[in-house]
Amino acid sequence: MLRGGAILVPLDAPDLQWALTNTLRAVPAVSDESAMKIAEDLLERVSGEIHRVHPRVAVALVESEAVGDMCAAIGVAPTGFSGDEAEPDTGVSISGEGSTGASESGAEALLILVTSGRFVSMRDRMLPTLKRFFREEERVAPLLNAGSADAVRRVSGLMDLELHQSLLVEDVVEPVQYRVYPDTPYSEVTDLMIRRDLDALPVVGKNYEFLGIITTGDAMKEVLSQARVEERVGGGSSASPKEPTAREIMTRSVMCISEEQSLMEAASIMVNRDVEQLPVIREGEMVGFLTRGEVLRRIFPTTSLNQEERT
Repeated sequence: MLRGGAILVPLDAPDLQWALTNTLRAVPAVSDESAMKIAEDLLERVSGEIHRVHPRVAVALVESEAVGDMCAAIGVAPTGFSGDEAEPDTGVSISGEGSTGASESGAEALLILVTSGRFVSMRDRMLPTLKRFFREEERVAPLLNAGSADAVRRVSGLMDLELHQSLLVEDVVEPVQYRVYPDTPYSEVTDLMIRRDLDALPVVGKNYEFLGIITTGDAMKEVLSQARVEERVGGGSSASPKEPTAREIMTRSVMCISEEQSLMEAASIMVNRDVEQLPVIREGEMVGFLTRGEVLRRIFPTTSLNQEERT
């Protein structure tokens, strides 16, 4: 997609708006007037989205009827292009924020993808691939230090990058927000699950290693068990059973998946095992859940896009 003239080095852009405008002008079929309007809409969040895929690399996703096939343009601004005109929570407003030292000069790169198709499909399928690509510093540093279009083309893997790569579990996983420890009392576990409307809670050790999981089903079993004990003992008894801990009620044998597995493979496991969610593990530590709802949301636009491409 990076055709002749679509690689701008150096990118003349004192701020983000000009970076967007000038880079969009390099996209075939996008007029100067349209480039300015699209840039304004991106910053005002009227349409399209801007994402940081690296502290010094931004990706703008645009839907426009002006283009036929998907187009792309990339620019490298030696002194950075971010400015105060962008709102802080866009993630693109402060030059060099969170810099990892990929470029000593403070350069920033902007990649713009323009499609006439379904914007959601482009975002859900391509953004994860770009995030994984720019996670590697050996690719980012040569890009930011590039002094010419040819130098950009020589960045390892950039020109051969397949944006339609299959989604992985790590692209869809919902991060863990709450955990409990083995000695957490049952009453605290159920209170947390009710207050936060949680279907499951991971049980972790001192180093956050994954030990087991407590589901609403596990919690309900314990409620029924306690109720039966009270019925046998009698309502007038002063003795009360010892409160169990998370260790005693958790399920230890749990089907888990890794971040590196393909999303389609994980979806097949969920269907075959008839489970609503699966714990996602990284080096023994649980990092989140993969849920049926999120898998369906991601797979549906993917299959829809495939159908569009075949027509």
